Amino acid sequence: MKKKLKWIIAVLAVLVALLFLLSPVEDEVIVKVPLPLERVMAEFETPESAGKWFNAADSGRYKLRIEKPNPFEFIFFVDHAGKELPLHFVVSPDTSDAKLTKIIYRYSSSRIDGKERALKLDAAASLHKLGDLLATTEYVYGYKIVVTTVTDSSFLFQQKVVNLDEEAAATKQLYDELIAYATERDADYNGVRILYSQRVNKEQVALYCSVGVNRYTPTQPDEKIQYKMMPYGKKLLVMDYEGPYGKTRDMYRVLEDYKRQNSLVSMAIPFQKFISPGYGFADSQVVKTRISYPVF
Repeated sequence: MKKKLKWIIAVLAVLVALLFLLSPVEDEVIVKVPLPLERVMAEFETPESAGKWFNAADSGRYKLRIEKPNPFEFIFFVDHAGKELPLHFVVSPDTSDAKLTKIIYRYSSSRIDGKERALKLDAAASLHKLGDLLATTEYVYGYKIVVTTVTDSSFLFQQKVVNLDEEAAATKQLYDELIAYATERDADYNGVRILYSQRVNKEQVALYCSVGVNRYTPTQPDEKIQYKMMPYGKKLLVMDYEGPYGKTRDMYRVLEDYKRQNSLVSMAIPFQKFISPGYGFADSQVVKTRISYPVF
């Protein structure tokens, strides 16, 4: 009787072990990021975009195919043991916080098939990796963007509309006049040069030039050069750029995207602060500038 009981217990133990091994492991990963839905979904649209963060695709070990059965779901089909293994991701608005987008990866993995389980765990790790990447401005926008406050607040300012082929020469002339005016009025020019330019039409561009000063310098309403103040201590988006001067205009769009995706409101026009010495640069000239945007 005891031998029979031991045999039954052994059989039951084996059955329990088999059930444990055969039963799949259920789990899910939820990642929330402070970006609009459409920006997050762009990471799932193509194998090329997913390859930046999806480890299996990035390693080159597997071929990746993507299907989108509904507006919020993406299925990654990955080669495994001669067949395609589906991995399901859901990207949707976070109902608890309108500023967040939620990514959910639910998976069921086998305890027996070690390679399948490893692949599904790799997908879970990849999603955590994507969450970390989407938290960095370098990955999302291509540049490091920081939120700081306005420190330079007093400026001498003037503007002019010129033909495009006159832009470099006109910019130099405007700054020469501003610096000479600051010297004449004992305004204590501090070396800060900021600029914003905007196309008026196909042939012309508007130049808004300013130099920083340390002393209050009252100006008359009819003067070409005006004393202006920026909102000291208010919020400022800042991004450093180094490259051809002609491409600095494109950098404003980067800050516009950041502003829009983070629900910020413009307080004043954006501008660039020259880090490189000089002004009146040619489009091909490599410069260092700091692109800034005052926001609420």
